[in-house]
Amino acid sequence: MTETNNRTGGRAILLLIAGLPVTMILASTWLWYFVERGDIDIIGALGTANSGELLPEPLNIRALEFEAADGSQASLATSEPKWTLMLVNDGPSCDADCNELLYLTRQIRIAIGRDYQRTQRLLVVDTPLETIQTTGEAVAGESGSNSESTLAGALLPLLEREHVDLKVWRRNGQVVVPDGQLMPNSWSLVDPSGWVMMRFSTEAS
Repeated sequence: MTETNNRTGGRAILLLIAGLPVTMILASTWLWYFVERGDIDIIGALGTANSGELLPEPLNIRALEFEAADGSQASLATSEPKWTLMLVNDGPSCDADCNELLYLTRQIRIAIGRDYQRTQRLLVVDTPLETIQTTGEAVAGESGSNSESTLAGALLPLLEREHVDLKVWRRNGQVVVPDGQLMPNSWSLVDPSGWVMMRFSTEAS
């Protein structure tokens, strides 16, 4: 009797082990079928985890050549493929919004943790870096301060002190964000292949 019970229990366990994957396959097939037909909207029901905005017309900047801070030629094509947090600042000054974006992207890269080496930060300017001035309010925590203070003076010393991981490239008229999609107080995400594909504002958590 005991042997029969053991044999029956063993068969039940075997059927359970074999049945779980089959059940999952059948359930996923059923779900895919109804999602494909449009009867079930998973994205609408669950939402997404993206805090940014997908650009409707992504632009590839991998082949564009820039001038690095030391005067050498630079491009994404000659760099290690990484996810790039790109800021674009035109003109001879880096104002309060610019400083906030510098601080925000630095904190985001730190928050990524051990995968931070898969990312890089890039500031694209259209003016020689040594002539750019910083103005506005320092973000709390900048320059070793726990309170906001006024920033004024050359941008380069601030970058060398607070943003040592930041690459600064100068563009010569090249379009680096799709036309009409460069918004103030925002930064762009560039994938490892060089596609500018998402935009984030400072309001994103």
